[in-house]
Amino acid sequence: MGQLQLPKVPFFFIVPVWFFFALSGVVLLFFPRHRRMGLYAISVSTTATLTSFLVSTAVLYIGARIGTRLNIKWFGVALIAAYLLAIGLGAAMGAIAGFFLTRCLTKGLNGPTTRV
Repeated sequence: MGQLQLPKVPFFFIVPVWFFFALSGVVLLFFPRHRRMGLYAISVSTTATLTSFLVSTAVLYIGARIGTRLNIKWFGVALIAAYLLAIGLGAAMGAIAGFFLTRCLTKGLNGPTTRV
C-alpha cells in the first residue's frame, strides 16, 4: 500500500530533459553575452537526443532481425542490455558531435565586441 511504484518505462525523462536544455538555450539567445552558450545548449542537446534515439532504435531493429534467426534463450536479455547501452553511447556520441559541429559553425561568429 505504501510502496513506491516505479514507471514501467524509465526513459520518458529524455524528452523533458532535452526540452529543458533547448528552452534554456532559446532563453540564452536573447542575451548577447550568452548567445554562444545558447547555441551550444540547443545543438548539443538536440544532436545527443537524436543520436541516442537513432542508435538505440538501430540496435533494437538489427537485434530483432538477428534474434529471430538464432535460438538462444538469453538473447532477449542481451538485446535489452545492448539497447540500454546504446541509449547512453548514442547520447555521448551525439553530444560530442554536436559540440564539434557547433564549434566549427560558430568559428566565424564574434562574441560581444567592446570598442574603446
